[in-house]
Amino acid sequence: MTLRIIGGEFRRRILKIPHGNTTRPYTDRIRQIVFDRIAPLVPNARVADIFSGVGTMGMESLSRGADSCVFIEGDAAIHKSLTENVATIAPGKPTVCWKTNIHRTSFCPQGADECFPYTLLFFDPPYDQCPLLASREVLGKALVRLARPRATSDDATMILRTPEHFEFSGSDPWKIADCWRKSTMNLWVLKKRPVVDEPSTAEQHAATSPHNDDE
Repeated sequence: MTLRIIGGEFRRRILKIPHGNTTRPYTDRIRQIVFDRIAPLVPNARVADIFSGVGTMGMESLSRGADSCVFIEGDAAIHKSLTENVATIAPGKPTVCWKTNIHRTSFCPQGADECFPYTLLFFDPPYDQCPLLASREVLGKALVRLARPRATSDDATMILRTPEHFEFSGSDPWKIADCWRKSTMNLWVLKKRPVVDEPSTAEQHAATSPHNDDE
């Protein structure tokens, strides 16, 4: 299979895929649908491509005007191809190719402060790991870490891909804004929930104290 970038500055550039490839890249058609729908979010975005594979969605974002991208991938062979793709196609862009355990990572690599807080995220776990998105499971906890202010902006958007028959129920820090059911997959559009500050002790006291309108 030949995998190419389909839009923007790097259009038609070929992405290297490792021999015996086990990644599951977005097809050209689905990528076009996604980027048509999120087009206003891409220019100047700080992107995180999580379970990035060879970098399809992050590279597509950089090609279309994103400011930076942190690619996060745990498989050594795939990470090698990812690193080669980024170095060959986008050497002048602020990027990090981070091989790390996604189940445990902070999502904020050292020395990459210009790349976060992220404003646009692609989260593409292997389909057999999607049950781990439940709140008490490791990927559910990863979504909580991604909601920390250092990791993501207050208005961050995440595209989560799951198989077509998997029903994602949301996450405490992320609300479901939409779901695009395409081919054999569901694409969940998640928006970061606003942080509601707890009222201060003084504010709580004022709210519960008797108030006389005649004063």
